[in-house]
Amino acid sequence: MVEVPHSQSTDDLEALKVNPFEGLSEEAIIRAVLDEHKPSRNPFVRGLWITVGSIGVLFAVIGIFVPGWPTTSWLVLSAYCYARSSKKMFKWLLTNRLFGAGLLEYYRTGRSLPFHSKVVIGGIICIASTGSIYIITKAGDPGFGQALIAVVAIIGIWWVGWKVPTTA
Repeated sequence: MVEVPHSQSTDDLEALKVNPFEGLSEEAIIRAVLDEHKPSRNPFVRGLWITVGSIGVLFAVIGIFVPGWPTTSWLVLSAYCYARSSKKMFKWLLTNRLFGAGLLEYYRTGRSLPFHSKVVIGGIICIASTGSIYIITKAGDPGFGQALIAVVAIIGIWWVGWKVPTTA
């Protein structure tokens, strides 16, 4: 059993687990986020992460101009990828004048996403999965590929919908 010091209540400790970045300055959040991620040592893997992260940045730029298209969600994907590929690119994304504020807000609010972003992400998963199942069916797969895609899609939608916190 863990003993809680008298100066901190159990609620305070739970709040720290949920959102350790609340109340910190931007510089402190950036340092903390950079320190908790370690890039891969494999150059090929780093290249893959950079490629996927850069595609996420491109989609985030589209989200600036297209109403309803999520921006922060794509930035979160990019941050995840850049954190695994390059501290320099990850820091650039966190401090970028165009995207930095939105991404820091994501960390400041306890790594949560707005409800509309969750709906769009779920829609994209459904469309991509349906298209993949259609293509695999036309290619003659007996059903194993379709089942796998459907299961992964359901898990993805469940994860984004219920496990990722929602901002107000």
